[in-house]
Amino acid sequence: MHSNLAAFKVFRRSATAAIFSNRGLEYIDLKHLSNNPEKATESLNRFVAWILESFRPELSAFGTDEEDKKLRTAMLTGIVETRLRGAGIPIWKVAEKDLLDSFATPPLTQKHELRQIARSLWPQVSKEQLPALDAALIGLYVQTERLLSQH
Repeated sequence: MHSNLAAFKVFRRSATAAIFSNRGLEYIDLKHLSNNPEKATESLNRFVAWILESFRPELSAFGTDEEDKKLRTAMLTGIVETRLRGAGIPIWKVAEKDLLDSFATPPLTQKHELRQIARSLWPQVSKEQLPALDAALIGLYVQTERLLSQH
């Protein structure tokens, strides 16, 4: 069975996406957003529309953290969420704490430790795309949880 998962992490000035096909990372991207809210909204809408059209995900995942409570990040995250729901794609939300707890024993305490693990998993990711590894980790977490829940 071929299934696609689109994982997203939205920041104040950028949005990242990682696409998993079956259980492997197929695509990763980072979109820088304008400081102008209208331009950022338009750019983010185009970015998500392109991801949906190109990969046709059956499931999506979102990373959530304290940054999401800030006005701009909340607004941008809402745009992606609305777009996904409008396309009928289920959303799995993953808290940063769950990621920190899941990728090491004892649990990690800082995000940069998590990114080091991501870098070791996907060394082919260029330095310019390193923030997109956050979305890749979210996708890997969801893929693993789904796989374990089936057995």
